[in-house]
Amino acid sequence: IGLDSCPEPQHPLNGVNVGQRFTVGDMVSFQCDQGYSLKGNEYITCMPGPVRRWNYPVPLCLAQCGGSMTEFSGVILSPGFPGNYLSSLDCSWSVQLPVGFGIHLQFLNFSTEAVHDYLEVRSGSLETGSVIDRFSGSVVPGSLFSTTHETSFLFHSDYSQNKPGFHIIYEAYELQRCPDPRPFRNGVVIGRDFGVGLTISFECLPGYTLIGEVSLTCLHGVSRNWNYPVPCCEGDCIIFMCNVFIISVN
Repeated sequence: IGLDSCPEPQHPLNGVNVGQRFTVGDMVSFQCDQGYSLKGNEYITCMPGPVRRWNYPVPLCLAQCGGSMTEFSGVILSPGFPGNYLSSLDCSWSVQLPVGFGIHLQFLNFSTEAVHDYLEVRSGSLETGSVIDRFSGSVVPGSLFSTTHETSFLFHSDYSQNKPGFHIIYEAYELQRCPDPRPFRNGVVIGRDFGVGLTISFECLPGYTLIGEVSLTCLHGVSRNWNYPVPCCEGDCIIFMCNVFIISVN
């Protein structure tokens, strides 16, 4: 180390340094690995003075209690991972993607106090979503698919027995589309995208009446289906014969 240089800063655990110059006025930045959040200053500067030093200490990269993600791939870690999580926690995460995408989950590590500490995965929001599964104990779960564009996670720990928790990676995938309702006899379909969460509508040609729902929405779920059966258009034909009229329905 020269007289005009600061000591090389340490790498934060679960992160990296960016910058190779440590002389007075030089800056070094820090980035955390995926799934970790920076606690402290992102940049530090080598300060002048009798003793060369950085203006701030090296920051920490920590796994936080909860978060919101919109990326097409990511990492979800229990708070404090790879160390033990704390007692009496209720942490929630959400992955929100564009409509038409779900996520594939892979569990790399899993260890919680059996029964009492658990991770719950929900299809949709925490408030209204349905539970896909709940995991607890030391068995690493198999891979899992969420078939909605929003997936939520709830982790609960009680007052005793702290464990390392979990390390999960996710990747987005495009959901299949609902069946094409065309050809739609005696009418037209308004809308050409049959993806999950999208709505199409139907109109009949003159002289025909719509039987069924005028609009259909492609549902989430393992199997792609419309929320109602595809409607149909039936014609009313009035025929006059010898002062008697007959109504026939085609």
